[in-house]
Amino acid sequence: MMLLALAWRNVLRNRRRSAITISSIAIGLAAMTFLWGFIDGINRQMVENTTRYFAGDAQVHLKGYHDDPTLDLTMQDAAQVLRAAREHPEVAAASLRLEGKALASRGDKSRGVMVSGVAPQDEGRVTVLFKSVIDGEALGDGVLIGEKLAEALKVRVGEDLVFVGQAYDGSVASARFPVRGVFRSKIDELDGFVAVMPLETAREFYAAPGGATAIVMRLRDPEKLGAVRASLAARLGERYEVLGWPRLLPMVAVSVRFHEVVSYVVLLVFFVVVAAAVANPVLMAVLERTREFGIMLAVGMSRARLLGLVFLESMLLGVAGLVLGNAIGLAITGYFAAAGMNLGAFEAGLRTMPGLSDVVYPVLLPGRSLMLSALVFAVACLMAVYPAAKAAGLEPVEAIRGLLAAGKASARGAGALVRLPVFLLIAARNLLRNPRRTAIMVAGAAFGIVGYVFVLGFFDGFFEGTIESSTRYITGHVQIERPGFRRELAPELAIEKPQALLTELRGASGVAAAAPRVQTQALASTAAKSEGIMLVGVEPLAERGVTFIHQTVVEGKALAPGADRDVMIGRELAGKLGLKLGEKMVVMAQAANGELGTAAYRVSGIFATESASFDAAFAFVTLSAAQSLLGLGSRVSTINVRLDDRSLTPSAVEGFRARFESRGLAFVPWQELLPQLEEMVRFNRVVTNILLAVLLLVVATAIMNTVFMAVTERTREFGVMMALGTAPRAVLRMVVYETVVLLLLASLAGYGAGIALVAYFGRAGMDLSGFFQGYSAIPGLTGVVYPQLMGASIVPPGIALIIAGVLVSLYPAAKAAGLDPSRAIRHV
Repeated sequence: MMLLALAWRNVLRNRRRSAITISSIAIGLAAMTFLWGFIDGINRQMVENTTRYFAGDAQVHLKGYHDDPTLDLTMQDAAQVLRAAREHPEVAAASLRLEGKALASRGDKSRGVMVSGVAPQDEGRVTVLFKSVIDGEALGDGVLIGEKLAEALKVRVGEDLVFVGQAYDGSVASARFPVRGVFRSKIDELDGFVAVMPLETAREFYAAPGGATAIVMRLRDPEKLGAVRASLAARLGERYEVLGWPRLLPMVAVSVRFHEVVSYVVLLVFFVVVAAAVANPVLMAVLERTREFGIMLAVGMSRARLLGLVFLESMLLGVAGLVLGNAIGLAITGYFAAAGMNLGAFEAGLRTMPGLSDVVYPVLLPGRSLMLSALVFAVACLMAVYPAAKAAGLEPVEAIRGLLAAGKASARGAGALVRLPVFLLIAARNLLRNPRRTAIMVAGAAFGIVGYVFVLGFFDGFFEGTIESSTRYITGHVQIERPGFRRELAPELAIEKPQALLTELRGASGVAAAAPRVQTQALASTAAKSEGIMLVGVEPLAERGVTFIHQTVVEGKALAPGADRDVMIGRELAGKLGLKLGEKMVVMAQAANGELGTAAYRVSGIFATESASFDAAFAFVTLSAAQSLLGLGSRVSTINVRLDDRSLTPSAVEGFRARFESRGLAFVPWQELLPQLEEMVRFNRVVTNILLAVLLLVVATAIMNTVFMAVTERTREFGVMMALGTAPRAVLRMVVYETVVLLLLASLAGYGAGIALVAYFGRAGMDLSGFFQGYSAIPGLTGVVYPQLMGASIVPPGIALIIAGVLVSLYPAAKAAGLDPSRAIRHV
């Protein structure tokens, strides 16, 4: 107890030193607590919102329905299965559904949709879709459709839609239903492709009386999903499958997993930075007390007790830092958990993150705080091992004389501190005179800079890779089209005489390649199934200069010039249609003359990209084959351009518009072709900037604490200098010069090591694909991130850190310059 009391007194005796150490621990812990809560909040909101809107926590189907959702797998004994689900103690609510595919149309507008028949009363207990109605009523004797579907079909509440599909008995299902309401979930898959109607209406439409394809459940505790699945599956038997939301919503599951992996990368780097920030003041606090420890040993304290004393002091400082850090971190996280963080300015980007709404609510998880507290406390204690061992091994006489000798050394020539070069020489000599202190300060600041540079490079590489990958699949950098084509996708909006335009474009400065295309919505069919697709006609050789879709072929071969009867389809589409290489696929599309164009193609190649949705929606034929199908002659839908430098897209578009103004064409940059990608990157940059701002705060605080500690621990040295005649202003200037030199050394070391680390991984890549199952659910991403740095991103923070370090040194330097020499010399 006496040792503990002595340790506590030592902590209180030097309040400034203790405050610096405690603040380093607290700020690092608070920052990591907030960041982890922020990322957890994004993930939880994605899961809760998506499952609450439509999917539910779990569903029951006949076995095989999820992989092959056809009406052939309709449950005729659905009432019994529903009863069994409701009897499970962990199931809060359950509802029947009958789901099937159909073509919804109004006038000349049509779109493939998922028709979902629901029991209105039961559905309201399971999902909140009805609460998102923005026009009309939730559900009447007609259909409820999403906002984007209403826009695509140009239909309003009260107007009719015609639905055509295949009934349960194999006949053609056809009916006209009035639109009774429009909902907005801010989830594109729901808003653009789902039509909801009463269960009995759907049963009549599909000729499936008493049938249901799914039982949707809401659990009392979603964390018990695994146990509920297992027990319910055992009760229902092998005829049925019980699937949780990760299987039902693979994109959400993988998005959550992706965020978790990225957060682990960031938090790992963050922890290294925080560890360095904590280690610095702990090491400095012990190593700068050599004379104090020498006196303690000289008056009879044993080495073991001195070692224990240092450990107890570190533990007390660590505990105080944990209490303060948790208080700050939990308070900030708790505030935003209640008030939310409004990111509504990035709504389009939020739509790309399934289920994420405008306001993000961080999450407080006690387990996270305990883990972080334990790790930070362990670092604080471990960092005291080396200096404590050094202190215990001191020779008392040498320890007591250590700083006196240093004071004499620093006094020599002190009276000559009159010109700038002399100050610089003295500052440099002081740094070299105590290499241990200098190394600790430089290393602490450098570690923080390395971490900042690496995280910045990681995110810059991630964003650049995402954009490059997405534009290389289908859009290129600029698309040339007739005004209104992307909205209508109408064959009659084709470009006349494209060859002359192509020749001019290919000769333009900055253009790497240009390729003509035909694009149209179509229906792809086999003998048993049909799917809505985007059919793209390309010139195989010209297309390779704009996109690399030919490099994604995993079966068969890519399209070749003249292969007008071949089609290249995505692996997901092949699976849905049950197609293999060499088999026939029939395509139907509206031709330019308004008639229905039909053609049969042989599957010559199957491609697979990182996007399952892309692989399920696109099919490629030769340009001439598509022109023949739509009756376009030599006309094309678009011309897509790849530039030598993507960053020059805005100026290139302006140049094209000025050059080809008389042709009445639209020149569309990739940001407008892929607005969700652009907004997703913008949104993720906002999230990244939040992470980097917190990281920069920790790094800056660590540097400032290190500088502050280095100055305040030299009170006796400054007292000796002033007693020997050094002017207070000279002391002030010397401290500032030392700080500048230290920060320059730290910046050189930190930026050098950080840039080298980023350069290494920029070549080798960081393969994260091993952490994912179904990684392809995230459009536009690859499993390998190649970090890269942009000068505009890293230079300003480096300058800011140096300025902040110099400014913070002014206060302790001014305090040192105002010391009473006689009192300062007696300082221990």
